[in-house]
Amino acid sequence: MLELAHLPVVDVHCHPFRNRGPVTAEQFTDLTAFGGGSREYMEAGGVVVTDDVHAELQRITRDTLYFRRMLRDLAAFFGCEPDLATIVTHRNRAVTEDYTGYVRRLYADAGLTTLIADFGMPLPMLDVDTVQSELPVEVVPIFRIEPLIADLLKLNIGWSEFRQRYDDEIADALQHRGYKGVKSIIAYRTGLDISPLSRTPDQGYQALDAIRRGLGGGSMKKLRDHLLCRALELCMAHDVPMQIHTGMGDFEVNLVYCRPAYLMDLLRFPAYRGCRVLLVHTGYPYHGEAAYMANVLPRVYCDVSEGIPFAGHAARRIFSEVLEMAPISKVVYGSDGYTLPEINYTSAKLAKQALGQVLTDLVTDHMLSEAEAQEAAGLILAGNARALYQLA
Repeated sequence: MLELAHLPVVDVHCHPFRNRGPVTAEQFTDLTAFGGGSREYMEAGGVVVTDDVHAELQRITRDTLYFRRMLRDLAAFFGCEPDLATIVTHRNRAVTEDYTGYVRRLYADAGLTTLIADFGMPLPMLDVDTVQSELPVEVVPIFRIEPLIADLLKLNIGWSEFRQRYDDEIADALQHRGYKGVKSIIAYRTGLDISPLSRTPDQGYQALDAIRRGLGGGSMKKLRDHLLCRALELCMAHDVPMQIHTGMGDFEVNLVYCRPAYLMDLLRFPAYRGCRVLLVHTGYPYHGEAAYMANVLPRVYCDVSEGIPFAGHAARRIFSEVLEMAPISKVVYGSDGYTLPEINYTSAKLAKQALGQVLTDLVTDHMLSEAEAQEAAGLILAGNARALYQLA
């Protein structure tokens, strides 16, 4: 099999986290759970989690292939048995002695050099400088528009000021606060069926007016659709990529309208063809749609995060099926890791294994030479992301 262990990795989509110090086995399980399946996440969303429900959530998480793979990766790292309690003991000792040093060794073992992080989660937002000071790798912040929209809706302001503040805040983040791109999770809110005609300022004005007067008629969707269009325009003006969540997510995602194909009308519209757009999660399980869009739309890219690592054994299939249509130069690796550094770690290890298997198959099938396969691995794991975000 093609050997990729030596290659550097840029995690193109993840979330910032702070040093939480030592954790219990239950906390470790909660903090690494997928899809909001933790007590902390659900209670933050207003869901009452009884002890019986919490015990069930713990069991479900520990029964996933992703979690069991993570225990094996960490056991190999620590040189111990793949037992949760034993691993947590080793982890806590390392974190207590030197958190940053532990993360440095952990990420070096996986080749992780850069985290491109959406600072829109968790809320309240973490301080960029503080996160960068704790992590021994390059941390590149991305600006999420939804917290800004929520804050502006709380203000008693009209459309003209609303629009100006929206533009100014995004511009300030990109020009003066080190943010390298913009992100939207509109798939969680009102879905991806967004008409390019939503770009007209009249739609924003009318939608905000209807919201202020307590009217229905889909006014919130109209406002969000307009503001997404505006975000695409601002990304082009500042020459940065736009990330759009597609496909799988936690239990709040609008599953019916999260498919990448819903974005076709918007992204092929002449006004937006110049925007570099990253389809976050490749729309998994609809990743074939995202791969096709990356093929026919010249500035659309596929990010394989979340399916890798949380879909576990599907990692190999995701890479294989995305590469059926998406150009090698349009596929980027990501994890959607959050809360603890171990998620990013095991995801990078899994991605290297799965990508190595897929590229080996492509060499065997005479699709690529071995040199081309090595080049492809370097691009997918790091090179494409560095080019996309114009990182040195």
